[in-house]
Amino acid sequence: MLRRTWTCFMTLAEAQRLVDDVSGRPASIPSTAATATATLPNVLSALTEHYRQGGEAFTRAALQRVVQLDQSNEDTQHVADTCLSDTSTGVAAATATTTEGVAAQPASRHLITELLRTYPHSPEIRERCCRCIANVCQLGTDTASDDGNASASHNDAGVAVVASQSSSDGAYPPSHHSPLADALVDEGAVELILGTLVMAGRLSPRGRCWAAMAMLNITCMSHNGAARATKAGAVDRVAEYILFLLDDAAVSTAAAAPAATTAASSSAGPVRGLSEETAIALDAALGALTALLAAEAPENASGISFNYEAASYVAVDAVVRALLFTSALLVRDGRNDGAYGASLPARRYGTVVFPAASVTQQTAVVVLLPLLHKAWMALQEVSSCPTNLPMVFDVVYEAANANQESMVVESESVTGGSEEVLEVTAQTERQYVAALSSMIDAALFVTTELEGLDAIGAEELVRLQKDVQLNVMDTMQSMTASRKDLARKNARECNSATTGVSNSSIGVEEDHPGDSDAAADASGVYPTAAAMGVTDVLASGTVSNMALACAVRLHTEHREHRRGGGGAEIGAAAVAAPYNTHDFTLLSRSLVVLANVAEVGDEAATSANAVAALQTILVDAVEDVVALPRTYKSDLADLFKPTDDGEHASPSSSCAQRGAIREADRLIFLQQAALVGQVYAVLWSTLRTAQGVATVSQLRVLQTAKEVQMSLRESYLPAVEAAKMRHGASSSSSPLTDERTSEEAAAAGKKEAWVPNTVEETVVRLLKLSDELIDNLSRLAETNRSAGVTLQ
Repeated sequence: MLRRTWTCFMTLAEAQRLVDDVSGRPASIPSTAATATATLPNVLSALTEHYRQGGEAFTRAALQRVVQLDQSNEDTQHVADTCLSDTSTGVAAATATTTEGVAAQPASRHLITELLRTYPHSPEIRERCCRCIANVCQLGTDTASDDGNASASHNDAGVAVVASQSSSDGAYPPSHHSPLADALVDEGAVELILGTLVMAGRLSPRGRCWAAMAMLNITCMSHNGAARATKAGAVDRVAEYILFLLDDAAVSTAAAAPAATTAASSSAGPVRGLSEETAIALDAALGALTALLAAEAPENASGISFNYEAASYVAVDAVVRALLFTSALLVRDGRNDGAYGASLPARRYGTVVFPAASVTQQTAVVVLLPLLHKAWMALQEVSSCPTNLPMVFDVVYEAANANQESMVVESESVTGGSEEVLEVTAQTERQYVAALSSMIDAALFVTTELEGLDAIGAEELVRLQKDVQLNVMDTMQSMTASRKDLARKNARECNSATTGVSNSSIGVEEDHPGDSDAAADASGVYPTAAAMGVTDVLASGTVSNMALACAVRLHTEHREHRRGGGGAEIGAAAVAAPYNTHDFTLLSRSLVVLANVAEVGDEAATSANAVAALQTILVDAVEDVVALPRTYKSDLADLFKPTDDGEHASPSSSCAQRGAIREADRLIFLQQAALVGQVYAVLWSTLRTAQGVATVSQLRVLQTAKEVQMSLRESYLPAVEAAKMRHGASSSSSPLTDERTSEEAAAAGKKEAWVPNTVEETVVRLLKLSDELIDNLSRLAETNRSAGVTLQ
């Protein structure tokens, strides 16, 4: 019978001839024998047997040959099979094998992880192992099995793996997992990759790409890779890696700037000043950091659910600096077509149609939009936690001051000596404003000025653009939101009150009252120098123009869709179609941002043009709210069915009864009522300004509010009472036929008590807002009547 033996298949000399050049560089004239036998399985076999005896030079050369030969998913499968075999550690595994031939679990090492442990100080070995890990993690997933991505992922021996990662661009914990990635995580690959990221300064440009891609793939394509990475401190390490890449890219950008006038002087990268390797590494590192921030936090007693709720300073610093750097490049090349000077007045608020744009603009959008997408996503995650906002303001303020060395001045200390302190001068203030304005200008460009991506079928870019729009508005909403503690304090000190509203996912939510005097006494943001400085730039007009442009565009597109037959017919009355989820969310957030910046003194948000545009949105929203009772008449009571009776009913049962409320119309009412409340919030802020009363007086705000009030009182409230009679507890049983005991009847009464649904709660809140708005507008009309100002 055959007997298993551990005799080597080839000697060390044969293995060295197979690799051909033990110095780590491919031979200029490979030998004929080496060329014929140097297949990937043979090289992997030689590496498995002799990586210890051959030393670092042989291992480095063998891995270089593996990188050259790994050109397809089939080739990567050879690497994975070799790594996962029980004999991957050669003689070391044999010594740990029992007499039955079953290897002990600790000795079953992965070849790649074994190489990383054996040569921890060799940057060439580490970066080439990272490339193997990045490619192996792609196997076994739907993404890796796709033919298009497979061909892209092995198009180049140098940056093969990075090109296949577009499907992981969301950077959130993925729905596809690879068992090979799980096996690598169990072998400690996460910690080994983090150790490679630490030596970023010793890695080659391609090696930095491979290390970042390995971190991204093993984090996103394994079940517990993110949790293990979090435990190993990956958030801070990846953030430091990003800061290193940004410093390196800044040097390249500064070197390319003086000679930017000639086409031949541009760098090797697609974007001037940003090399291809740096762009790929930065994209992957930002994706990994975003995924780690969105991952679940380890069990703790502080109630933290996700890592972004307790983000470190260095992580936020890396995100903000990456956002500022990428935004400056996108404004320069994508918006200004390669011209320096990010905010040229002649180029502001234009439109760039992608198919008709220049090559420089198209390249900038394709290369930089994924980077911008990940950076805004990460910043949105961090900003969504209110406790992080002071740190976000500080980081933005410091990161925007790019030339902080010029701010250092000598000052006499208390002890009589001298110390260095930061002093903001006029020059550094201009630099800070310009840097922060570039970030906002880039957001404005992607959000409102860039068009035509869908015309060329760039579905991935269209998705990224939509995600950036949502993330930008969500971040601006968090950063411009007023402090609720100050609002409550001022409300107790003031007699006259006004009311604001904030966005809710299903309706309108009442805010705490305050008035113009209270707003003047206390700041609406965190009272720090950084917060005040950042807020001043955010309230300078660009953010409000961006939010207003988004709101107007979405409203116009929705209205055109309705005119084109996007609604439905019930009887003789036409029912409008609701907004889709993305459009309504973006529209709602845009209105909240407008209300926030108007509250902190943005004149553009309270101008006559802005109020006129908002009046159009308000009138259309009111029309939909008022039209619903005319459409359903007596059947309007079905809109207020209890939650367990209506909102959770199956679609078939809800449509069985003739005249029942369509779910689309229920959604329309909730959406339009929310828009009415959010426009009211902007109007409150407008009335607090010096010219606010005169601005509102030119529009039919008071009449529109009265129309809402009348419809709610005369149609919706009676429908609520009818719904209580039709679906309430009294209709479920008759006192003449009820034979239950008193205890059973009492229990049934409690169980069948009327519970208001979302629509009824929205009606009550919107009616309260309308009453208060009409009351305050009427008072203002009486006050200003003597001055000749009439509120309509």
